[in-house]
Amino acid sequence: MTRSTDRLLIVNADDLGRTTGINSGIFEAHLNGLVTSATMMVAYPAAEEAAARLGEFPSLGVGLHVALTGGPSVLPADRLPSLTDASGGFPAKPEGLVEPVLEEVLLEARAQFDRFLELTGRLPTHLDSHHHSHRHPVVCDALIALARDHDLPVRNASPGIRERLRREGVATTDFFVEDFFGNDARLDTLIEILGGIRPGITEIMCHPAHVDDELLSTSSYAAERKGELEVLTSPDALRAVQDLALRPVHFGTAWEAGSR
Repeated sequence: MTRSTDRLLIVNADDLGRTTGINSGIFEAHLNGLVTSATMMVAYPAAEEAAARLGEFPSLGVGLHVALTGGPSVLPADRLPSLTDASGGFPAKPEGLVEPVLEEVLLEARAQFDRFLELTGRLPTHLDSHHHSHRHPVVCDALIALARDHDLPVRNASPGIRERLRREGVATTDFFVEDFFGNDARLDTLIEILGGIRPGITEIMCHPAHVDDELLSTSSYAAERKGELEVLTSPDALRAVQDLALRPVHFGTAWEAGSR
């Protein structure tokens, strides 16, 4: 039975499907650590391997990591002129999404959604975006439309987005924590975050991985992911969740748990 004082915890690992090392790190962080949820990037070859292994981890919630930056598109670039550059690629960071056209964002987001269905044979548990690109209002419009089509939650990437999602009738968490990152992806930081979790549903974002050559050559955030994996599977971190009586859930179970 859920009470108003219950603290539900989602620990979501971003970038599943980007490289095989990320895949294995996320699966290890779920099997032996705190990760309850992941979001998959579907335009990389490693997404096929990730999808093929999901049956080994039935308790891992898996959503769609809509990617409009830093990687390949699912659709041909000539169908996405406002999103791609002269080389046919997405911009490295969301700042490069200068004037995205809503119709093009929706086309690509829906193509990625369809690719997720093709790979996994199931609906994603929720939607979020690579590099938080849905902090851009046009991208947020597209994710809201996609979420409404399939009755899915969307990541609460900022207080303003949380309020907008709730106005639009789209489920989202009460709190979103992105502080476990970079130099702050340490055990003491994570313990502090866990100790400060309030009643409601909280998502903590993370990026665990076994660092492979592809990750090293394509990402500016690579070596740090090994440290995240070590912290997320630390006995001290696991013990903290238990001692604090936090309830691990994923996006597919959080609202069900909260309604009991």
